Amino acid sequence: MEQLLEQIILFVTSFIAVYSVYLISTVSLNIQRGFAGIPQFGLIFSTAGAAYVIGNLSPRIALWVLGIKTDLDPITESSGVLALINPQLNSQPLLSIGLFILFLLIGAIVGAILGLIQVAPAIRLRIDYLAITLLAFGEIANVIARAYKPLIGGEYGVQVPSLFGWAGKNTMTVMTLSMLLIALLVYAYAEYLGSTPIGRTMKAIRDNEVAAAALGKSLVKYRAIAIVIGSAFCGMAGVLWAFFNGSVMPGQFVRFNWTFLPWLMLLLGGIGNNRGALLGATVFVILDRFITYYKHELVGVLPFDVIWLYQILLGLITAIILIYRPQGLLPERPRIPKDVRERFRRAQATS
Repeated sequence: MEQLLEQIILFVTSFIAVYSVYLISTVSLNIQRGFAGIPQFGLIFSTAGAAYVIGNLSPRIALWVLGIKTDLDPITESSGVLALINPQLNSQPLLSIGLFILFLLIGAIVGAILGLIQVAPAIRLRIDYLAITLLAFGEIANVIARAYKPLIGGEYGVQVPSLFGWAGKNTMTVMTLSMLLIALLVYAYAEYLGSTPIGRTMKAIRDNEVAAAALGKSLVKYRAIAIVIGSAFCGMAGVLWAFFNGSVMPGQFVRFNWTFLPWLMLLLGGIGNNRGALLGATVFVILDRFITYYKHELVGVLPFDVIWLYQILLGLITAIILIYRPQGLLPERPRIPKDVRERFRRAQATS
């Protein structure tokens, strides 16, 4: 019974952690692609870049805040450094939470800056040329992380401090619930953004660039706003994933997981609609976790090796969406401001 309970807790915490980071990534993509029409094929650039920066800075900042002096190198000798940091963090929960918030803010700022760097060469170009530029930027962060060892130690990465060790045996539970809370806050902000004049202007530019420009709307300004907000959220997702895993390695951040899958979730739920992004991430992560944990139960039942079940499912979902439901499960509906609806009703009543 106790073993079964542990398996359930492991499954639930794994689901919440994966769901949280993918919800943030999908909502981020929806702001950039769904609202502003930017074909963001380089989500991984901001996500991985922010995680690598936090992997480099977090042990150094923790050493400085705790007043620990050591000759150990935080990158190449991270195990020894964390042996000094973690015991002190475990006894100071408020300080650990403060550092967690600080690292999230740093990750968001780094993600936003990387997003601007990503689009700066091509933000004035047509959407198709911008897409090619974003696609090319996707792998740059990983190439730098592998080649420049002072960043995170190269291929084998670096460990990060344990900021929830103060929770004892509930460390993973507290960590994943914190991730879920942050993901829901990001979602709530994206919902708010869609109802503001900025969000509506982004959608107007998405629907017709020429008409929006003719009305005096700056394509560059609003694209940059969408990129900064979306990339900041991607940076936060990267930081959360780094602390959940306890380390940062280039192998954790590949284009398939951090660009293709958020696109698939958004297509599944519905582009331009935050509720669609929420639904797409929910459905996909549930399938993902069940396949990851229970696919071996299907050995002998399926007519093929179960290791290919995940890839076959992805292909089927993609094909079915594109053929039968290209608008997604929850298509975008036009949002009409309340004052406009009231004026329309008054006009109908007087006519």
